[in-house]
Amino acid sequence: MTFFIRRALSGCAFFALSSLVVAAFAILAPVSQAQAELRQSEGSRIGINLDAAFTPSDSFSGFVDKKTGASFAIIELPADAYFKLKKIPASKEALANEGFEGTEKAELKGREGRFIYLVGKQKTSAGEVTKFVLIFTEDDVTGVIVANVPQPAIDDGTYSRDSIEAMLLTATIQKAETDAPELFRFSYLGAFQQAYDHGGMTKAYNISGAKPSSGKNRLVKEPLLLVSSSLHGDAMDAKTQATKSFTELGGMKERQIDNQKEVTIGDLKGYQITGEATDAESGDKIAIQLVFLSGEPLGYFMLLGSVPVADREKMMPEIEKVNASFELVK
Repeated sequence: MTFFIRRALSGCAFFALSSLVVAAFAILAPVSQAQAELRQSEGSRIGINLDAAFTPSDSFSGFVDKKTGASFAIIELPADAYFKLKKIPASKEALANEGFEGTEKAELKGREGRFIYLVGKQKTSAGEVTKFVLIFTEDDVTGVIVANVPQPAIDDGTYSRDSIEAMLLTATIQKAETDAPELFRFSYLGAFQQAYDHGGMTKAYNISGAKPSSGKNRLVKEPLLLVSSSLHGDAMDAKTQATKSFTELGGMKERQIDNQKEVTIGDLKGYQITGEATDAESGDKIAIQLVFLSGEPLGYFMLLGSVPVADREKMMPEIEKVNASFELVK
């Protein structure tokens, strides 16, 4: 393992390198240019949204911004590698042996699941770089993403810790949509159309049917319904989770709860919160209806409807009607 990691990060690659609701809501929130395009190295299942300036490297598995020298090295390992790698931050010697000298554990806000995150500065023959290391595991894959950003690229404002971490938050293991069975459906959609499907686990519906695209404020343009699901099967208190999810809506400020109640949809019991939030970027008001359903032992489901306030009286009842038709695929 040590040899593999050190070799993967050596030479040109080494010197050139950088809550459920938070991640789910980010699908519909405005996307910066730094998150504009999903990239995968050839033959790799690891996907990450990167600035268009990053192009495939011809010397290592990953991407490089040739203008600044910033880069992302992407390493794919078997799932069991994670349990070995997660021990690395325990000592400076172990970090150095794996090529992560000068880094230490840090917090990566907004990311969920099993992961380790390291940040630090390192002196190289090419000058000082800031290194961001994400080690995570999903399904049968462990991913290691090492982003190295030369100090001049930080000093001139091309990249910042926030912009690099925004890209790392999007890292995931890609699946073919046909690999995942259908988990849920709506018997009534009315004017809504499916616009997005991530492996059957997360889906988005809107009026236009247009797939969410980068650089546009998706929340304030038209009514939207996002469904996120988890299959972990843990017992969860619907009221507690709904409240927590509402207060942690990504890209929102001035959240206000207007109404809340217990609900039953089909065979699933849950909790519904209706309220209002302000889009942090545009300042526009958005009406929100969040339903958290406990599907134990299947996990849980979150139905998140957003409507521009001008359309609230017309469209919020329609979202509630769509939600009421939610059902699991037997």
